[in-house]
Amino acid sequence: MRRRQSGFSYLLLLGWVAVSGVMLSALGTQWLTQARREAEADLVFRAGQITQALQRYARATPPGQPTAPRQLDELLDDTRSGQRLRHLRQVGRDPITRGPWGLQKEGDRIVGVFSPSLTRPWAPPVGVQRYRDWVFMPDGALTSPAPEPVPASGPRNR
Repeated sequence: MRRRQSGFSYLLLLGWVAVSGVMLSALGTQWLTQARREAEADLVFRAGQITQALQRYARATPPGQPTAPRQLDELLDDTRSGQRLRHLRQVGRDPITRGPWGLQKEGDRIVGVFSPSLTRPWAPPVGVQRYRDWVFMPDGALTSPAPEPVPASGPRNR
């Protein structure tokens, strides 16, 4: 005598796999959201540290010299006054792109930093649509970064 197979265990296993997949997908989305929020908090902290270093650099400027550095590395070892000052321990990387910081400049001097990322922040200040628009400056002013360079040949029409 042969028993007839009903496939109940197989259907139960398929249902379990489907529910597990949906739950893991939701968990992955939650982890991604948490990681982006932590990166944004790190952006605010690190940019704040650089902003404070720019303020200290300006206050320590001897008379007749520029009050802003040309490079962020000048904040690490400032010897303009004859005394070695460290306004910043390390420059670090932009936490959003994990690359170099975007630099807001006036002439050839750095007056602020921003993340060059084009993604939308989770909790931006008013008027900020992308991380690139969120410029951290010592005076707390929010300005738009310098426009991106346009290729000399201009856009091509096809």
